Amino acid sequence: MKITKLEGLHVWHEFQADRGIDFNGYFWKSSAGGVLIDPMPLTKDEIQKIQDAGGVRWILVTNAEHLRAAPALKDVFGASVLAPSQEMGRLGEGAAHIDAWFEGQSDLPGDLGECLAVYPLRGGKSPVEPALYLKPLQALYFADVVRSHVSGALRLLPDEKLADPKLVAESLRALADLPLEAVLLGDGDSIYNGAREAFGTLL
Repeated sequence: MKITKLEGLHVWHEFQADRGIDFNGYFWKSSAGGVLIDPMPLTKDEIQKIQDAGGVRWILVTNAEHLRAAPALKDVFGASVLAPSQEMGRLGEGAAHIDAWFEGQSDLPGDLGECLAVYPLRGGKSPVEPALYLKPLQALYFADVVRSHVSGALRLLPDEKLADPKLVAESLRALADLPLEAVLLGDGDSIYNGAREAFGTLL
């Protein structure tokens, strides 16, 4: 687990040899308590480090394929797992691990909703993929639709994996005016320097 340049945000990776990229999990020590975002498995030492930092209150799962280690870590930390209601069907039996469902920011618990915004991305491989905006950090998190296969550059999923590429583009353009210090990715290398320029190039 690495400390990022963003206050309270840590990241860890699991390399995917078939894709040549990392899958990422995030721990954010937010004002609402510890938050895990699409977590990959953690080692005992990493779990202890998070416990020492105050533990985890919330685990955010952005889509069915990113359930990942959330069920196991829910038990480890005694956390609540939140997921988009549009993914209920795709989660199948995994839905049993979800404690609360959300569609937008208004559905998040009060203190979590104060520091986290939710923007719907339509036209991806999920009906609606939530992009998460970590407001105090001015960091935008994408789970699947936006990714990186080359460090320092953003790309979309291939068109054949998108339900409607034009609708994806419209959803992303709606985020163009957000203050942006970083673009965080579930898949591939995040952008911590030049995030505004990289996102502009993608658009």
